[in-house]
Amino acid sequence: MSVTGLVKLIRKLPQYEAWKRSVFLRDHFQCQQCGKRNGRKRVIEAHHLMELSTLVRMNGLGTVEDAISCLALWCPDNGHTLCHSCHEQTESYPKSFRKLKKEKKRKNG
Repeated sequence: MSVTGLVKLIRKLPQYEAWKRSVFLRDHFQCQQCGKRNGRKRVIEAHHLMELSTLVRMNGLGTVEDAISCLALWCPDNGHTLCHSCHEQTESYPKSFRKLKKEKKRKNG
């Protein structure tokens, strides 16, 4: 399986949602860059300090099962909370993620 394909599957796992939640809780649901909090018009996101694809490569992950058992993938220390605006400004914000969000928004109206 390609790294990109595996990363897409990882992002759909309940463990990934739990990782994001643990990052948000630790950061008190507040952007660590600008200080904004989650709200009706503001969205917070969990940003990987080391990109997910890099973690997959470094740990030699090839399957979802490998990913689930890889503790490094689920460590909250590899993330921090950013608002959407600050997250988009990071160097590692994936272009493919932007495209996915646009497609999702278009489908949901």
